[in-house]
Parts: sequence; structure tokens; C-alpha cells
Amino acid sequence: MAVPIKDTFLYFAYGSNLLKRRIHINNSTAEFLGIGKLDSHQLDFIKYSDHWRGASATIIPTDNSHVWGAVWRLHVKDMPALDKQEGVDTNWYFAKSVDIITPDGVKLQCRTYQQVINPPLRAPHEELPPERRPSSTYLDCIVKGAIECDLPKDYITELKKIPHNGQKASPKMIEKLKM
Repeated sequence: MAVPIKDTFLYFAYGSNLLKRRIHINNSTAEFLGIGKLDSHQLDFIKYSDHWRGASATIIPTDNSHVWGAVWRLHVKDMPALDKQEGVDTNWYFAKSVDIITPDGVKLQCRTYQQVINPPLRAPHEELPPERRPSSTYLDCIVKGAIECDLPKDYITELKKIPHNGQKASPKMIEKLKM
């Protein structure tokens, strides 16, 4: 699946960058390689984004949990743009290296991003509190991306159960996404 290529890195996307149209806005070299699972982490939402008009996704180290996502190959020249998109420069997210397991059992080392602020841990199937809900646009971007990447059906079903805050993303973001 992912043979190392000079001047590239692997990126694990679990949020809006699941959607091909979204990742290519800032990262023209992104090449979809397939899907993978990040074990011992849970998908959650915490910090409010003015662009998205709702909470943005993060991953939290959590036993007995996993997050599915897309594995992208990007040219190293795109790393600063990806870091900027993820808010590394504003201390919103930090980059970290994680081991991703592909459906056929191959382990890949990927770059991903986790928010600096971790939300309080939720019990399995505990509903997101209203102040931590994503906008309908952001959640739609994640779900459409999950479908487009062919993530497992049961995982997509769980994503569809996440409540949103009833807001749409900013007009500028909607225009970029052409949604």
C-alpha cells in the first residue's frame, strides 16, 4: 500500500480531510492511498472554530477505542501548509506520529494532528454536550469523506449519529468546499 517515496510523508486524516475536495484546497499533492485504523484513540470534538462555526474534531488517547481514517501521501513541501491548516502555528493542534493499521494488517507510520486541549473523556455512546458539537457543514464533510474513502459501514453509521449544533460553516468555507 505505502511504499516510502523520497520527499513524501504519510498523513492520517480522521476529520474534514477525509473529503478529497477538502484536503486538496491546501494540499495539492495529496494522494489517497487507502484507509486505516488508529487503535487506542477516540474521536471527539472540543474547540470551537469560527470557520466551521462549531467544534472541530480531535483524537484522544483512549483504551478499547479506535478511529478510522484516510491515509494520504503528501510531498514534504506541503507539510507547512498542512500544519498551518491544522493550526499548529496557533497552538490549536500539535502534530504527532502514530501507527495506523490497514485493513490487510500492514502497519504504517503516519503524521496526524491532535488538539492541544483534550475534552473530558466521554463514556461509549455518551452524547456530545451542545457546546462541543460540530456544525452541520463540518459533520457533513466528515461523513461524506468517510463514505468517499469507503470507511467501514458500522463506523460511518456511528459518525452519522453524532449530533451537530445546527449551524452552517462560514460562507467563505462553504465556497471553498463548493458544498
